[in-house]
Amino acid sequence: MAGLAKTLTVGQAIGLAITTVVGSGLLVLPGIAYQQVGGAAVYAWLLNALLVVPLLVIFAYLGANFPSAGGVAGFVQAAFSRPIAAATEALLLGTFLMGGPAIAVTGGNYFAAAVGGGRLSMLFASLAIISFAGYVNYQGVKISGRVQQFLAFSLVGLLATAAIATLVFGNRNVGTGIVPLSQLSATFPVLATLFFAFTGFEMLSFTSEEYRNPKRDFPVAVGVSFIIVVVLYIAIALAVQLTLSPNDTSLTTAPIVAMLTSIFGKTSGQVVGLIGVAMIATNLIGGSWASSRLVFASAREGLLPQWLSQIEPRSQIPRVAVAWTMFAFAIATILNFLGILPLSLLFGLAGQGFFAVNALSVIAYLKLTRKWWQRLVGGFTLILVIAIMGTFNWGLVFVLGLMLLGFMGNKVRQNSVVSSRAK
Repeated sequence: MAGLAKTLTVGQAIGLAITTVVGSGLLVLPGIAYQQVGGAAVYAWLLNALLVVPLLVIFAYLGANFPSAGGVAGFVQAAFSRPIAAATEALLLGTFLMGGPAIAVTGGNYFAAAVGGGRLSMLFASLAIISFAGYVNYQGVKISGRVQQFLAFSLVGLLATAAIATLVFGNRNVGTGIVPLSQLSATFPVLATLFFAFTGFEMLSFTSEEYRNPKRDFPVAVGVSFIIVVVLYIAIALAVQLTLSPNDTSLTTAPIVAMLTSIFGKTSGQVVGLIGVAMIATNLIGGSWASSRLVFASAREGLLPQWLSQIEPRSQIPRVAVAWTMFAFAIATILNFLGILPLSLLFGLAGQGFFAVNALSVIAYLKLTRKWWQRLVGGFTLILVIAIMGTFNWGLVFVLGLMLLGFMGNKVRQNSVVSSRAK
């Protein structure tokens, strides 16, 4: 089977992880949490950081020991069988098809807000973001990794500076401050909501086949990027709840804009809008990288047409998969513009799909590990993920429907292969 070039470095992977995780959620969730639970909001961010650690341990182990361009689907195949892996691939493909366009449309909305444009400008900006992400990934790991590394640390540095400036120069008499630790239970209503801000690390698993030394580098990339993301989240959360009123009308739409406006004035809103576009564009680079690798791996395994697994011999880049991935994102974005796929539906289905993917990863981990402490970590994490999935309601139809489609598609392909050999 054709393999991908092993050129991804630790620094590039850290940049990719940061830009994949830090996205539109950071631009809005700090305000929502603060509005709902007041001075206890920062504790909710800390608790979520602790809750996500077991998942990261699992992804780090699986990525280091079972590197695959199929990411979670590759882990599932190593643990169980090809039919179950095909079901996982179908779930991931559908999830990415919802999530990628949702990211692009969010970026388009921020651009339209920054320049004062309407829905048409939103559409063109969304398609431009998709084109940019596709172009960067089309150039391969070396170029994409460098772009991700540069943009990741630039944006993190910019947002961290904004948070520090707000904490230093902002008016702390406006916010509610931090409540005593004894009021920790007040965070419970927003824990599930903030958990979405930590999703994205699972996408790093799709890059594991491209590391020079995955057993050493993959866990390091996951660990370092997690620490950077958590520090950034806490800094922003503190700046919001210490310097803004819980009654501020901007909390649920643009808390960072409100945070900077309190120091730099109204013109900072446009600057933050453009920063949001840049952040979301880099976010989509990571998401589309993972998506294209999944398309490549699924085609290589036979679930998708074989021609999607083509690799250019010289560059070892799956450019066909990249191009078709971005084309699918563009189609879904146009459907959103036409009102067929609302943004809320795109985000909702994508979020539910990723939670289901987390559950499958944990199940694979439990099958592939033998040590008692690994089983303990896996069991605790599975209970956590299943508890959150219990809120999906009809969204489970989306998850189970995609998995059934993948399972049946693999079965049809197997029967076709058997029939052709019999002839």
